[in-house]
Amino acid sequence: MKNRALIIILAVLLAVCGSAGVFLYVRSADTRAIAGQQAVTVLVAKERIPAGTNAKSLKDLVEQQQMPKSSVPENFMSEVDSSIDKLVTSSEVAEGQLVTKALFTEEASLSKGISIPDGMIAVTVPTEAWQRAGGLIQKGSKVAVFDTFTVLDGKGNTPSGDGLSKTYEHNQSTRLLLSGLEVLSVVDEKKASENGDVGKAIVTVAVKQADAEKLIHGQQTGTLYFALLGGKSEVAPGNGVDNRSLFGN
Repeated sequence: MKNRALIIILAVLLAVCGSAGVFLYVRSADTRAIAGQQAVTVLVAKERIPAGTNAKSLKDLVEQQQMPKSSVPENFMSEVDSSIDKLVTSSEVAEGQLVTKALFTEEASLSKGISIPDGMIAVTVPTEAWQRAGGLIQKGSKVAVFDTFTVLDGKGNTPSGDGLSKTYEHNQSTRLLLSGLEVLSVVDEKKASENGDVGKAIVTVAVKQADAEKLIHGQQTGTLYFALLGGKSEVAPGNGVDNRSLFGN
């Protein structure tokens, strides 16, 4: 009887230990799961922030949100602190984008206040107000570029190469040349006049080499127009229009 009682006691003890082990394992697993979903405070851009924006001016451009810790990178930011006061954004920050420390660089690494995205170059084009959406295009804008040119031999879509001729015997064409370019800077050649007119300005955009060649060539052989793009603008390459097709002929 004593042996039987001892066996029963041992069985009960083993059951209790087993239950405790299962409980501790489950609790540990729950702790790990909770830790993985722990909410942290992050900074998110309230609106588009242009490249070269000083960190000191970010407070009005970002907002705090709660996100699972497991879904954010290690270099996320919870607040705008003094450690980045002398830094600027190295590239454009899109609306709703998570703000991380990797987005900032030393102002000295910029060229006269602009930051050129990696792998791209800056190209400048002189414009009149009517060639840049009436002066609405500013630093950080996204633009499309249209080219109006004289057609070679009066037919097709090939530029003649000698600039824009408007004599009646020549045919002209307008086509989309490039789209989605980021404006790095807009520098007025002269102040707006007293009546509020916007004058000439040089527009600098960030482009890949192939697009830089198109932009420069278009400037030399025709007339370029910068169109301001909105968040839902739709543009696509095409044959464009010329004098013959302008009204659908």
